[in-house]
Amino acid sequence: MAQLIIAAFTMGLLGSFHCVGMCGPLALSLPLNNDSLWSKFSGGLLYNAGRITTYSLLGLAVGLIGHSIALAGFQKALSISSGIIIILVAAGSLVHTKINFLNKYVVRFTSAIKNRFKKYFARKSWTTLFMIGTVNGLLPCGFVYLALAAAIGAGNVIGSTTYMAQFGLGTLPMMLFISLSGNFFGLKFNRFINKATPYVAMAVAALLIVRGINMTEHSCCHHH
Repeated sequence: MAQLIIAAFTMGLLGSFHCVGMCGPLALSLPLNNDSLWSKFSGGLLYNAGRITTYSLLGLAVGLIGHSIALAGFQKALSISSGIIIILVAAGSLVHTKINFLNKYVVRFTSAIKNRFKKYFARKSWTTLFMIGTVNGLLPCGFVYLALAAAIGAGNVIGSTTYMAQFGLGTLPMMLFISLSGNFFGLKFNRFINKATPYVAMAVAALLIVRGINMTEHSCCHHH
């Protein structure tokens, strides 16, 4: 489980560089008070807490599904098949079938959110920042889907929820940095991260598959 949690955090950390391109404009237009660094920091934290809350709730939802499958005696198959799905998606992205094929919809959805929240953006209240974060967490995103596929492989509610919470925490440093500084990394760096990501996803997938295979061994031992 500890390995999966570290994998989730790493996935979130790498994914956050991709988030910068997708959700960065939203993070940059947050109604943060410019009075002090502290109010900017706490506002950025609240916005990100909203995102992490949504990711955790999504983890809870897939955890319930995973738990039902595990209860039916398919936990090993669930862990292995989650790994295989992630490998297929990651391999697909290496052969230029983009993980972020949803990009244009995300852009549309982001601007719809901005328009919906226009009056809230003017208010600068703490609640608003948290709410913008929770809705932002629902943006269609290839990375979130990859994380959810890994989370369902945990096969239990606590494991899946923890996985997604850790994934969210992994995205925190970069997204908070963007809210505070407004600086974007160079294109070369973003390209490097995008290239590295499928390999990280495959490492997570390998973990899930090995975990599934080990479960088979344990169950064999129990029979003896």
